Amino acid sequence: MRHPQDNLLVVYALSLLAQEYEGTQKEDWALHLAVEIGKQHGLTSSETIHQLE
Repeated sequence: MRHPQDNLLVVYALSLLAQEYEGTQKEDWALHLAVEIGKQHGLTSSETIHQLE
């Protein structure tokens, strides 16, 4: 099982992927997955971003 900090790294990678594919289906997919991972830990999307900083 992954540690919650590991999931933050995954969310960070997904956000970078989303930036790279801005305006495409891949951007939507990456952002959706990032939000879902945050929700698994009880975080909103903005809270997840703050955890990354």
